[in-house]
Amino acid sequence: MIQEHNIPDWMIPLYEGNHTYYILYGGRGGGKSFCVADYLIISSFKVKNVAFLCCRELQDSLKDSVHFLLSKRIESMGYKEYFKITREGILNLKTGVRFLFTGLWQNTESIKSIPDIRYVWIEEAAQISKDSWDMLVPTVTRNEGCQIVCTFNPEHETDIIYKTFVGQEPPPDSYIQKVLYCNNPFPMGDKFFELMDHTKKTCYEDYLHIYEGECKKGSDAQVFKGRFNIIDEKTYKEPENVHPYYGLDFGFSPEHPTAGIRCYIQGDNLYITHEAYAKGMLLKDTAEFLKNNLPGLQYYTIYADSARPDNITHLKKVDKLRIKGVEKGKGSVEDGIDHLKSFNIFIHPRCIETLKEFKLYSYKVDARSGDIMRDVEKKHDHCIDALRYALERCMKRKGADWSKVKSENLQALNQHWLNSGRARV
Repeated sequence: MIQEHNIPDWMIPLYEGNHTYYILYGGRGGGKSFCVADYLIISSFKVKNVAFLCCRELQDSLKDSVHFLLSKRIESMGYKEYFKITREGILNLKTGVRFLFTGLWQNTESIKSIPDIRYVWIEEAAQISKDSWDMLVPTVTRNEGCQIVCTFNPEHETDIIYKTFVGQEPPPDSYIQKVLYCNNPFPMGDKFFELMDHTKKTCYEDYLHIYEGECKKGSDAQVFKGRFNIIDEKTYKEPENVHPYYGLDFGFSPEHPTAGIRCYIQGDNLYITHEAYAKGMLLKDTAEFLKNNLPGLQYYTIYADSARPDNITHLKKVDKLRIKGVEKGKGSVEDGIDHLKSFNIFIHPRCIETLKEFKLYSYKVDARSGDIMRDVEKKHDHCIDALRYALERCMKRKGADWSKVKSENLQALNQHWLNSGRARV
């Protein structure tokens, strides 16, 4: 009854089922999603009464999911009579297999409670966060014979799935395959190839990213292009007696993360050592979250976005956090950027979201001329804003003429600032 349709060679290992992790990445037009949809439909006839979880990082509704694709493939493969397709999900009437569709970050607890998850398909896996991945893996791998299939077009080398499976030695029990347009078993129209050839001629970097599945490269509009480095974990050791600085950017909605930063300065070098980054963070959980992720915070003052004085008051009075709002004003973003650019910046690789923002944070580009403007795009800036807040008082004090201050007074002032958790001269 059930026949396996149009299976390319690179999909055969999935049907053989000898691995736990299946990583299919590459450029546009590879047919990854169609082939995985067919695979899951066929697999739903081979097991009974289990759940197939189809997910992505963010999903506001079913229209954001692969529900429509699976429905159309079921119809195209001639299996419609065996499935019940509703707005809530898809059910294989013959085996009791349930296809569930959800976003990961906003449904952590509900996913943990789903029994018998056998197959997981993460579409657009380049967008998945480390927190979601760390939650999902133990939840799924507790079930015998489970499989996790990730399909994505790479974005950045620091994305958790790319970094874990492609950018370094992958975990055991993994099948990893790059899939390009030339590997697609489905027919594609001439328009696809015309646009691909045009992109190749006009912007070769875009061609490599879109069609050849290469990670994005930094453009000239990138604010910190060539101005930051990744700390080598093997050789790095934090000096003793450094004075850490802490900054906090509040999340204004579930889509906007709360971001905290720990950093320190040594000579002309700025070291970013820890980040605290989470979407949907409740105010009542914020203080504990920051303390758990930013070492030493309880001994110092954290400087936060002053646009939320009610949040600052709560963290200060209820959670007993040492916190102050920064003095924001006209030009504070540009001044903060210039101040950051005065350092050689080093970022610890555990600060995944910070690294991502340093690669994406960009100036606006004039749509007509292509000229790079002075104004900065208001996105990819949560960790960077927290960093600016952490160092704001250092920047304001940078231009002071300390030669006019008597040495004994300067020493006493240094000690006062150190004791109060503020910057030293």
